[in-house]
Amino acid sequence: MRTLKSLFRFFMILTFSGLVIVLFNRCEKPVADDLYLEDSIASEELYPWQDLLQQLDLQSEILFVQKGESIQDVLDVAKSGSVIYIEPGIYQEEISTNKSDIELIGFSLDQDDLTIKNASKSNIEIINLYDESSFDNLQNRSFSKGIRSCLSNMTREDLGGKIAHYSFDIRMGPGEYDVVTIHRVVKENKAYKPIRTKGHVFMVHGAIQDFDDIFLTAGAEVINAETSSPFYLASNKIDVWGIDMGWTKVPLETQDFSFMEGWGIEKDVSHALRAMSIARLIRGLTRQGFSRLNLLGFSYGVDVAYGAANRETQQHWFWRDVKGIIQVDRALKLNSTEFPNFQGYWCNEVTIASDSISNGQYHDPWGVGLMYIGNLALNAPNDPSPFNETNGPNYTNLQYIMNAGSQGFFTGTSDEFEHTKPMRWVRLAVSVAPHWPNQVKYDMASCCCDAVDVSYEEHFDEITVPILYIGAEFAGGLLGSYTSSFTASTDIGDPIIVDRYSHADLWFADNAAQDVWSPLREWLKNHK
Repeated sequence: MRTLKSLFRFFMILTFSGLVIVLFNRCEKPVADDLYLEDSIASEELYPWQDLLQQLDLQSEILFVQKGESIQDVLDVAKSGSVIYIEPGIYQEEISTNKSDIELIGFSLDQDDLTIKNASKSNIEIINLYDESSFDNLQNRSFSKGIRSCLSNMTREDLGGKIAHYSFDIRMGPGEYDVVTIHRVVKENKAYKPIRTKGHVFMVHGAIQDFDDIFLTAGAEVINAETSSPFYLASNKIDVWGIDMGWTKVPLETQDFSFMEGWGIEKDVSHALRAMSIARLIRGLTRQGFSRLNLLGFSYGVDVAYGAANRETQQHWFWRDVKGIIQVDRALKLNSTEFPNFQGYWCNEVTIASDSISNGQYHDPWGVGLMYIGNLALNAPNDPSPFNETNGPNYTNLQYIMNAGSQGFFTGTSDEFEHTKPMRWVRLAVSVAPHWPNQVKYDMASCCCDAVDVSYEEHFDEITVPILYIGAEFAGGLLGSYTSSFTASTDIGDPIIVDRYSHADLWFADNAAQDVWSPLREWLKNHK
């Protein structure tokens, strides 16, 4: 009975949009994957990485050579127009290639950390980050090559406790909303100087959310290690990265959604992977090495995480950015015989989304309705809800949104949440993204419906990266852990199922640091 109840609640999570609409009409891994530099080295003053980024080509395809790997091996698989960044190390090899349009750049962080045999003969540019003339040369080179930075709006926010939050926008394409925001939350020795971290994670938010909504602030009035998962992880020496997808930036008042036609999971996968490459580059510039990153997906973000790993199975190891998958509270696959209703539900959702797209409705206004009822609860919590029915409960505005939240998002009722302060849910509601692509809904439903093929699940059986599943008992529960059985991974961690939690409690609950983030931290430290 417990699994059937969990399945029902899981359905409720992903049908909450319906409520709102009703209301409103390779190659194996060759070497070790990390380079860690001693803290003592960090005393060497380097040119600011935030300034250096403006001079680098972030629009071309990026590859990395890590310590112990071969420059030639990476060069052999590089595509035309790529930029290859070389980590500090000793490279005693002869380089030969006829690919004249590929850039090779070695980063030196101090005078003795990088040796490349015949670097100049092989057209390898060495950037000495401790040398003023080297930085000047880079600026001149960027100007002569006409490199235009696709990075903008960079900010640094001091969160206290030596934890800093960085964010910046990266243009991913020509469209107005082909822009994502990349976030980093990290502990620092001083401004712009991260400590030596002990693990890493790149976090992908859920539907109609962004990094701040569900992870960083999560409806809290004060950000600290008890209220914010990125703050908690960073304070425990985890290098935390995240992304805001482009559709999160679409304004509430938008009327023309033609740009969302075809905006599905594969586009978000492309954006996430490019953002991960840039995150790896910045990690290298700040003495963390160019290691691949553990990719955490929450809810809809699980589809992006598996989709990214799925795509990379068809790429050479050197092209891959995903080190491991953390799948949080969404099941992409269930046993059709044991759970026939799962198939029926999602196949019906495929039809609904397909019909909407066919009728020219490329967006789902889920967030519009949620923002409305959230604002009522925030500004007039004790007033009667305008959505009360004649023969139904007489809810206040706060009770109304709490009742909606209790349908799989938070454990509780219209009067009390068991683990989370209700006002955190209200603050989340008023800050969500108003619009979401219907193509994403179609793709998510198709992945769960065996009768429909979807591209981002074609190679699940070739995924070999480590996988950890985290589930809430009253939402995805243990059911989500079945998805990993479709992969070829030999490192699948024991599922972390949090008793009496619902979907969003995993990030909002008063005791989430102990119940969820602590075991996640341990896994990340063991998979660095």
